[in-house]
Amino acid sequence: MINKHLLIRRSLFIAYFVAVFLAFLIVLFPVDRLKGKLEAEVRQHTPFELHVTRVSPFFFNQFILNDVVLSDRSGKVLFESQSIRASISVFGLLSNLLSLDMKAKAYGGELLVKAQQGPGRRYLQLDANGLDINSYSLLKETGLRLSGKLGGNIEMNGDSGKGRLWLKGLTSRDLKFRGFSVPDLDFEQCWLEGDIKGDRLTIRKLDLEGKELKIQCRGDMVLRERGSLNILVKLKPSERLAREQAQPLSLLKNKDAEGFYMFNLGGTLDAPVPRL
Repeated sequence: MINKHLLIRRSLFIAYFVAVFLAFLIVLFPVDRLKGKLEAEVRQHTPFELHVTRVSPFFFNQFILNDVVLSDRSGKVLFESQSIRASISVFGLLSNLLSLDMKAKAYGGELLVKAQQGPGRRYLQLDANGLDINSYSLLKETGLRLSGKLGGNIEMNGDSGKGRLWLKGLTSRDLKFRGFSVPDLDFEQCWLEGDIKGDRLTIRKLDLEGKELKIQCRGDMVLRERGSLNILVKLKPSERLAREQAQPLSLLKNKDAEGFYMFNLGGTLDAPVPRL
């Protein structure tokens, strides 16, 4: 029979050593070294800059990144979060593979990131749910008045990948394109499915479904400031919208059997040119 006093004594010893270990971890955790390593890895392997204000240990293989900002080289903010919980796989480190899982609260939703890097291995997976695009600062800076909830996933293996995104309750207000005023629009559902190879995005499906307008896009683009565009755009307005927008729609000469007006969008990302 186990001696009760001996059991209590051993339990206290174990609790003491655990407390000492955690205190040792918190005091001697290489915060600055880890922070610098993360920022350097992003700078060396991507065209982006990562800034982390503070790294706090959470458990022996978990830590908290505070006030995280991801920007391009010009300083334009692409993503920001007040707090990101991250964990490193110990088994991955033993096999010379850096495996990092991150969970962030951002823009009113949740973002999950899984990254792996090692010999012959460069993998990235992002899962988003319920992100409020109206709170995204980059859209506000460009003057786009959009709102809606964004979700989906993107998976990258090396420089190749694929992704699927969805938008619910997408609304646009006071938009202009090439000098034309775009009517205020509401879309119940939007889907984007595409493949990525290097800096080229191939759009396999981009559908926006609304009561007043349906939009379908297929094509590809180069994801650079002056990257080329080659996209087929199809529009199907409601009868009411067709009457109200009769003048701009009269410029579109091509129409398919389903009643979609068609035109090609060419030029570059910074200067798109519709080819009617």
